[in-house]
Amino acid sequence: MRKSRARRRAATHAPLLFAGAALNFLFLIVLMTFSYLREEPIFWTNAGDWPIWLREMVQSSYYPLILLEFLLLAAFSGVTIQQLSARSQSASLAVIALPILWGLLFLVVVNSAANNIENIWNNRPIHWHPQSS
Repeated sequence: MRKSRARRRAATHAPLLFAGAALNFLFLIVLMTFSYLREEPIFWTNAGDWPIWLREMVQSSYYPLILLEFLLLAAFSGVTIQQLSARSQSASLAVIALPILWGLLFLVVVNSAANNIENIWNNRPIHWHPQSS
């Protein structure tokens, strides 16, 4: 009787784990888009036909979104580990999502850092682009 109660209690966390994975994935898609746009020189000029409000949003919200995503992903990982210790079946599905989500966050950081590392290597300002000089 105790086993069925534990399973039923753990099963109630399945929607929470699914929502956590979906929220993290959504934030990572936005971050990947912002990361790509930040490193495109044409995005920052009027020649790119990008609206000014979008440029301002990318500029002002990129780093707070990375921090928020890192905290959300760390919390999701903690909940998943807690559910694994409770031997929840729903946690095993979240374990499959964790490496994918952490990998996407890593790609966002690498994409942002790659251009800046190249600029530092070549003794240029951090956010320098060929068309900006």
